[in-house]
Amino acid sequence: MEQNNTATARQRWALYCITKKDYRNEILSKEEADHLIKELGNPEHNKRASKKTIEDELLDYLKGHIDEMYQAFLAETDFKSIIEDEMPNANGKKKRYAFVGLGCGFTWLKYRKTKKAIAIDEAAHKYRSNEVLQMIVKKLPKKDYNYLKKIGCPVEAIWYQMQNLQLKYYQIVQDFAKTKGIEMEIHSHID
Repeated sequence: MEQNNTATARQRWALYCITKKDYRNEILSKEEADHLIKELGNPEHNKRASKKTIEDELLDYLKGHIDEMYQAFLAETDFKSIIEDEMPNANGKKKRYAFVGLGCGFTWLKYRKTKKAIAIDEAAHKYRSNEVLQMIVKKLPKKDYNYLKKIGCPVEAIWYQMQNLQLKYYQIVQDFAKTKGIEMEIHSHID
C-alpha cells in the first residue's frame, strides 16, 4: 500500500470518536477509512445529534422513576371514604361524597434562578401535566380508572391535587436537579 494512500490521522481520530477503538496501528487506506466513517456516521454530527437537552434528560429520569410515582399514586387511592348527606336533595336522594388520599395541597420548587434551573422547573411542570400523567394512566387498570371516575375522584384530579403525590414527584425532580449540581427546595402548602 502506498504511503500517500493510508488513512490520515484525522480519519483515524474520527473512527476513534465513533467506535472508541484505537485505529493508529491499523492498516487502513483513505478509502476504507472514508467508507467506515460514512457507514458508522459523522462523529461531529452524531455528537451534536445525540446530545440531549436537560429537558430530555429530565424526562428520561422521570421515566426511570415511574414505578415510585405509581406506587405513591396507589397509596393515595387506598385511603377512601364515602360520606352521605343526612338530608335528601329535592329529588329525594341523598348526595354521596367520595374522598381519597390524605389531603390536597400545592407544592412548588424554590431555587436560584439560573438558566438550567428554570429549564428543569418548566419541564417538570410540563411533564407532570402530560407525559408523567399519561404514564400513570397507562399503568392503572381500566376498571380502576373508571371506578375512580365514577365515584367522583378522577385520576387526573388525584394526580394534580394530592399533596403526597406532588411531594413524591418534586422529590424526584429535586434529585435530578442535584445530579446537575442544582439545589432546589421543595415547598408545600396544605389546601
